[in-house]
Amino acid sequence: MTTSASADPYASPKTSDLESADAENFSRPNLFSFRGRIGRMRYFSYLVLSSIFLMFVAGIAAAILLPVDLSASLYVYGVFFLCITVYGLSLNVRRLHDLGNSGWWSLLTVLPIVNLLLMIYLVFFRGNKGRNGYGDKPIGNGVGIVVAFAFSLLFSFAYVGMLLAVALPAYQGYVERAQQAEQ
Repeated sequence: MTTSASADPYASPKTSDLESADAENFSRPNLFSFRGRIGRMRYFSYLVLSSIFLMFVAGIAAAILLPVDLSASLYVYGVFFLCITVYGLSLNVRRLHDLGNSGWWSLLTVLPIVNLLLMIYLVFFRGNKGRNGYGDKPIGNGVGIVVAFAFSLLFSFAYVGMLLAVALPAYQGYVERAQQAEQ
């Protein structure tokens, strides 16, 4: 006969912790898998940092091969782009699994406007608590994931800032040329 810690005043204080720890299992994320679940912070960090890394490596490889052979550099860049596409698709599938949805919904990323709404859903909506049909709850975020998330946000804001720094003057020049052409 087993008794709980509240019924037995002489029981160890850790008894109730051990009993509750066995009740909920956590799954570790597999980096290159289409199975399992992944949380919001880990999803965003993996997506941004892997995209930056692979595009950086692809850019260097293409720059090295470009003077040698144009078709080889395009081929290498295409292979890197395919790798990041498949990896991003696996992240989307696992994030959808965490939200309790089928991974097939990730195919909506090819539709304009719908892909933006899907990304908002994947980044901002909380996953299912506990186990769902796609596996156990993902493990919590450690210090490494929090730091990676901070770097991901930093890189994302810097990227948007660079785009705005280039796009706004170009647009202003276009407006000035259009106004001069009207006169």
